[in-house]
Amino acid sequence: MREYILETKDLSFKYPDGTKALKSVNIKIEKGKKISFIGVNGSGKSTLFLNFNGVLKPSGGSLIYKGNAVKYNQKSLLELRKNIGIVFQDPENQLFSASVYQEVSFGAMNLKLEETEVRRRVDEALKNIGMYDYREKAVHFLSYGQKKRVSIADILVMNPEVIVFDEPTSSLDPKHSSQIIDIFDDINEKGITVILSTHDVEIAYSWSDYIFVMKDGEIVKEGTPYEIFSDDKLINECYLQKPLILETFENLIKSGKVKSTETIPRNKQELFQLINA
Repeated sequence: MREYILETKDLSFKYPDGTKALKSVNIKIEKGKKISFIGVNGSGKSTLFLNFNGVLKPSGGSLIYKGNAVKYNQKSLLELRKNIGIVFQDPENQLFSASVYQEVSFGAMNLKLEETEVRRRVDEALKNIGMYDYREKAVHFLSYGQKKRVSIADILVMNPEVIVFDEPTSSLDPKHSSQIIDIFDDINEKGITVILSTHDVEIAYSWSDYIFVMKDGEIVKEGTPYEIFSDDKLINECYLQKPLILETFENLIKSGKVKSTETIPRNKQELFQLINA
């Protein structure tokens, strides 16, 4: 039986200037899965994410966490934000402490934990993102990619059940993007539900268990990576691109060079295996 950790029911949000950023969004996110949200800028992804942990309060509808509708009092919001962490697109908007250790320890200290537990959590979070050797380094001396990692550790130290990443690989080169995705896989293997928004269709296709497509504040389709990216009409209407792996596979099928469609490749290795077979 599927267990849903986060749901929205007819969730809507309108900004003070009257912009309707979300329109009756209904989604269910399965616990422990890797989830991607895709769509052009302005489709509502970031606004939805800020509703996920109570930074924004919906204008209508409800957010449901582990079967219970979220209440917007201080105690409930603190509990929600402890369990659902957001890593913003630009780490400069999240990092504010002098050193890496001070930065990552801040959240754990706010939980009123014993000092030994704070140190244990900080050390573990920094090791998980490959930044333990930089723990005493000044934050402003870090590279952009290193700052991205520290912003992830900021959330990991809270021991959340869900981590939400807004455009986590933007402004990163392919090598560092790949390293960030490896970190997501490690996080997910620990049982944490990982949610991200991305414009990178290659990442969405190869990494995700499930994808939601947004357009104009609405969910226009949801499904497995293949269900999403094999829908040519959807790709055109939502200004997306077909992932190169899937496009290559479909052309091989059309040309008769590959006959079996039982295994649909999700990455280069699977595609090469199919061709060699």
